[in-house]
Amino acid sequence: MKILLVDDHKLVRAGLVLVLKQMEDGIDLIEAGTGREAIEMAKTTSDIDLVLMDLDLPEGSGLEALTAINAKNPKLPVVILSAMEDQTMVSRAMELGARGFIPKSATGEVMLNSLRLVLSGGVCLPSGYGDVPRGETNMEIPNLTQRQLEVLRLMAQGNSNKEIARVLGISENTVRVHISAIISAMDATNRTEAAYSAMRLGLIPRASLGLT
Repeated sequence: MKILLVDDHKLVRAGLVLVLKQMEDGIDLIEAGTGREAIEMAKTTSDIDLVLMDLDLPEGSGLEALTAINAKNPKLPVVILSAMEDQTMVSRAMELGARGFIPKSATGEVMLNSLRLVLSGGVCLPSGYGDVPRGETNMEIPNLTQRQLEVLRLMAQGNSNKEIARVLGISENTVRVHISAIISAMDATNRTEAAYSAMRLGLIPRASLGLT
C-alpha cells in the first residue's frame, strides 16, 4: 500500500509516519510539504492508494490541492487531517470530494481505524459532524423508500454494488438503479456526497470508527 502524506511540518510528518507504519507490513509512505508538491506527486505517481493531507499548507491550500487531485483522479481517496475542526470546514472539504476528515487531536488508533474504513470504501467523520446543525432542522428530508435506505446504509459502510446485492438478495443492476435514485433524491453528485448528506440529516448512522 502506498500513502501520500502531506503536511508542511517535518516533525508532524515524522510522527504520522510512525503511526501509519502500523497499518500493515511493507507500507510505502511518500511525503509532500506543500499543496503544489501534493498535486504534482498525486499526478505523477500512479499507484497511490490514499492521500492524507493537512489543510493549512503553503503554495496552495489543502482545499485547493484536494480539488486538483479529485479533478485528476476522483477515485483516489483523500482524507483531511487537520487542527481546524469547525463544521463549516468539514462540510467544505466533504463537498470538494474528501472521503474523510480526521481531527489532529484524534488518537493513533482512531486515525488507523478511520483510514481503514476509507480504504474499504467508507466515509469517516468526526464525532458530532454527522448531526444536523441547529437552525437546519427544517431542511427538506428526501423521500426515500425503505429499500433505498437499506442500500444507502450499506453504501455508506463502504460496500460495493456486488456486496450490497448479495446482502439484500437483489441484482447488481437493481442496486445501480437504487443508487442512481438515491443520488438524485439527495441532490448529490456522487455516492460519497449522498452518504455524507444522509448522515447529516440523520437518515443513516455516521459511518465512522472510533469517532463517536
